[in-house]
Amino acid sequence: MGRARHRRAAVVVLAVLAALVSWTGAAQAAGLVWQSDFTNSAFNNFKSTPWNNVGASAPTLVTSTVNPPAKAARFTVNAGGTRSEIEPNVVNFTEGADYYFGDTFTLPATFPVAEPSWQVITQWKNSDTGSPPVELKIGHGNLILDGGYGYPTGPAGSKYWTQTLAPAATGSPMKVVLHIHFSSNPSLGSIDAWVGGTQVLTGYHPASGTLYPTAKKTKASATQAKAQKAAQAKTPQPKDTPKEPAASTDTAVTASTTSSQFSYWKMGMYRDSAIASNSVYDIESTRLATTLVDAAG
Repeated sequence: MGRARHRRAAVVVLAVLAALVSWTGAAQAAGLVWQSDFTNSAFNNFKSTPWNNVGASAPTLVTSTVNPPAKAARFTVNAGGTRSEIEPNVVNFTEGADYYFGDTFTLPATFPVAEPSWQVITQWKNSDTGSPPVELKIGHGNLILDGGYGYPTGPAGSKYWTQTLAPAATGSPMKVVLHIHFSSNPSLGSIDAWVGGTQVLTGYHPASGTLYPTAKKTKASATQAKAQKAAQAKTPQPKDTPKEPAASTDTAVTASTTSSQFSYWKMGMYRDSAIASNSVYDIESTRLATTLVDAAG
């Protein structure tokens, strides 16, 4: 009897430890970890985050225009609107996590692909405020991967990086897979990318890493603010690449060298409120996996 109780107790402890390890992302399940499955699950595989709708309505479920009768998620942001996004119900991504992200979406012919300002369709958002370490954008006719503009230590934009992946096609689905190794160390953080099954980025190491370091923020002195403003003004604007507004120059930031923030996954539409056109597009499916094959679907 005593041995049986001990065995049961040991099983419970191991189960709890396994759940905790899985949640931190330190241990990862094999193959497909999560999928949107709009057809069978609607938005049930996503978190409830109504604050992700700013100047725009929440996404709606529609019949796919390219793969009926399957369902898709439609995002609509009209002129002056800022955000219509959803968050998958998955783990946060911490130092050393390694995942493949699949995203298949359709841009209609009316989508403003040539827009010169920023239109984010997917982001791996840092836990603090500011532009994220990694994000996917549509602009200047292209699908653009960039990040680092919100790196917690200044000057703002000094660690900004950008990679043009492919032309932004309309009228037919675009299938994108990103492989991200999450790290605040630029020599360890890396990204691979495939568009339409073709690898377009291999072993890329962003200058800012793929996670931001934990940072302490305080109000900048007048001297600090002036110096940061001057440094920010000198940050070169990458040619033909949309980027988000800079971080505040009135904040002094000291980064930690021993830990990093977590990032979380968001998708939909987040864009400059100054954009005068309307944006509507459909996400057909998204997948989180530990292999390329399972992320591509």
